[in-house]
Amino acid sequence: MNKKKLRRVLLAYSSRPPIMDYLESAFGAAGVEVHKVYLDQNTAFDRIVIHYVNKYLHSLRLMPKSQNLFQAHPLAHRNFRSEALLDAARQFQPELTLLIRGISVRQDVLEAVREMAPLMAWWVEKEERVEEAIREIDLFDWYFFMNSSCVERAAELEKRHTSLLVHAVDPGCFYRMPEIGKKHDICFVGNWSLKRQRFLEQVLQTTSNIAIYGGKWKKKCWQNPKLWRCIKGSYIDGEALVRLYNESRIVLNVTNWGFGEGMNRSGVNMRVLEVPATGAFLLTDDSRDLRAYFEPGKQLAVYADLADCLQQIRFYLAHPQQREAIAAAGEMLVREAYTYRQIVEQVLQAYQKIDQPVLPEAEVVAV
Repeated sequence: MNKKKLRRVLLAYSSRPPIMDYLESAFGAAGVEVHKVYLDQNTAFDRIVIHYVNKYLHSLRLMPKSQNLFQAHPLAHRNFRSEALLDAARQFQPELTLLIRGISVRQDVLEAVREMAPLMAWWVEKEERVEEAIREIDLFDWYFFMNSSCVERAAELEKRHTSLLVHAVDPGCFYRMPEIGKKHDICFVGNWSLKRQRFLEQVLQTTSNIAIYGGKWKKKCWQNPKLWRCIKGSYIDGEALVRLYNESRIVLNVTNWGFGEGMNRSGVNMRVLEVPATGAFLLTDDSRDLRAYFEPGKQLAVYADLADCLQQIRFYLAHPQQREAIAAAGEMLVREAYTYRQIVEQVLQAYQKIDQPVLPEAEVVAV
């Protein structure tokens, strides 16, 4: 069979995190033209009128929270982004459309886009939301998941043309800054949650030299002045984020999703790959998918629980040579093996299989 040459791909997702930008660069290197649709773009009418009217009616219990008074309005966000996707498909005429999932799009639009070209999805949301993906999976020609548990769930239901596609890193965006010295003992990047707050309150027992970036931290932690002083901002990305990782002796990851802790959770988030790419040392919680890509203690450090996390923080702050050796090994691994070039290769492989007979069982493909 002759391979189909992919020339144009339409991507759809939000502007943050900038996954579409990373994919655009990798597709471009493969000779594929890319057009992007930002599904988080919205109208002032939705932000100012629809949002507050619905919120008011919900708070007064005049309307169930599951309902939207403006559901059929063309400027309601779901309708607005759905039509934007459909317009882009009509104008760009892609040979493949890849939606990074989690943001809702109307079914009639998905069906119309699929009539123009093969339609793929990449589920990058937490595994607890897998049933949302299962409900829409038959609307797509191929469905990628970032969590192995989601692939297994699809296989249980005899859903075909599914595979595992973990996150990756763009080495051009995440890199070592050799001229930068270490400034912070620990940095943490991520939105507030009660679990994360309690974790970092205990981490303060090891050092107060901590930098925290993420949404809602200042709002939620104003009663804890010691933790409050560690909060540096609500959002950080780009070169400033790369600099922060380079300035930190330890980058701490506390995962905020999963069917449980440790090996009960599947998938890895973007930080697990982006931090090592900068030459920084990552201390992360566990996942049953993590060990398919890393060897704990060799390219990063993995803690089992809070007590183990505190013990490892003390150890690695006191042993910089061991810490830097692990960081260097992690940097070498991810920059070679886990880039968006591999993501694009997996997408192109699936694209070739779309017109093939249905597979006997769900295929698990790792980057």
